[in-house]
Amino acid sequence: MRSLKRPNILIIHTDQQRWDTLRCTGNDLIHTPNLDKMASEGAVFTNCFTNNPVCMPSRMSLMTGQYPSALGCTCNGIQLPEDTLTVNKILKPYGYHTANIGKLHFWNHSNRDHKDPHPDYGFDTLILSDEPGCYDDAYIKWVESIAPDQVYNCRVALPPAANQPDNNKPPRGALTPYIWESDEDLTHTAFVASETCEYIKQHKDDRFFAFAGIYAPHAPINPPARFVHMYDIENMPLPRMSENDRGRAADIPPEQLKKMVAYYYALITHIDDQIGRIMKTLEEEGLRDNTMMIFLSDHGEHLGDHALTGKGAPGYDSCIHVPFLISYPGVIDPGMVIDHLVEQVDIVPTILDYCGIQTPRIVQGHSIKPALQKQEYKPRNSILMEFKDPFRISWRTVRTLEYKYCRNNKGREILFDLKNDPYELNDLANDENYEDILNMMRHEMLSRWFDAEKQFPLRTGAY
Repeated sequence: MRSLKRPNILIIHTDQQRWDTLRCTGNDLIHTPNLDKMASEGAVFTNCFTNNPVCMPSRMSLMTGQYPSALGCTCNGIQLPEDTLTVNKILKPYGYHTANIGKLHFWNHSNRDHKDPHPDYGFDTLILSDEPGCYDDAYIKWVESIAPDQVYNCRVALPPAANQPDNNKPPRGALTPYIWESDEDLTHTAFVASETCEYIKQHKDDRFFAFAGIYAPHAPINPPARFVHMYDIENMPLPRMSENDRGRAADIPPEQLKKMVAYYYALITHIDDQIGRIMKTLEEEGLRDNTMMIFLSDHGEHLGDHALTGKGAPGYDSCIHVPFLISYPGVIDPGMVIDHLVEQVDIVPTILDYCGIQTPRIVQGHSIKPALQKQEYKPRNSILMEFKDPFRISWRTVRTLEYKYCRNNKGREILFDLKNDPYELNDLANDENYEDILNMMRHEMLSRWFDAEKQFPLRTGAY
């Protein structure tokens, strides 16, 4: 008799990592051997996009399969209600032990004491470190336990929103990268890898769902020295800017921009090195063949493109286009490259599909399992990005494979022809030659807007 074999699920999730920062996605300057190996063993998605360009709503959409507007969280600073249905809660009745290790960011950082208990959001194991080095959280306690003399060196500058006294650490902006001040095995990335490896060993006889939340390469961009030495700053590319953008960035020396890129790449190589430890642990524990590994990021990093750093609206690819790898040995063919448009809300239904679990109606994403299994599959026509800071500014973006259209609540429109302008340097919203395209994309945005609306509560009677 046939039996259903439900896999372990391991999501390795970085913060603020662009799509074009893996060698397996075409960047020949970066060193990512472990992630490249994972890609060769499974599938690379070349067109995966986040549904929001900042941390909290992006993560909530990923873990629920719902759009930011349906969740009511469309920008940072809006906390997720504790009773929200997340993927770990759906898996729990099917025998899964569930864990979050590292960054989750369902609660705000700046207005709480990180020593106090945090809602578990249905996780059996919650080892939480949302903004490492700033607060006395699980990460700092880990450092204190194994290397007490290094705690100060593992601290980083407090963000302005923390409203606490300065701790005299180097600035945390992307344009001011610096070398990690302590041992490389004491970074937050190493902490997440160590705790994830320990979790795997402890639960090797369980069916598990684990979310490993790595804070890097989010600023501060502070890689260990060994990884910085792998990169030649002079060989780094300069950010892509229009003429107007260059005017805004005129005071930034090119060597500073190149250094930012080199250190950002070095931080990603450090991440890759630590992911190698996790992959090795799965193999040593005999779990690799029964574990679905997923790698992706919550959003990108402008890294100087458009004369911007960090993240946010209106929805440039430098911020919303993210890496997405998935492997499941013996089930997903190795070496697949899939170019279909994928949204992060599609991750939850895909996981449930592979686990043989029905997808609740509240989940708005679409399973991409048929594409991975080479079955009949209807790809998306477009992706939808939503950002709304209540009573201030709102942006929505729709992107097809050929065009991108952004509009805000003040009436500003942006249109890019991605075939002829892949780096989004020439806004065509006022070009009369693109009037038909503009109207087509307006229609697509309106259609997708209805897709993202909250559908609950349902009707329970005729009247």
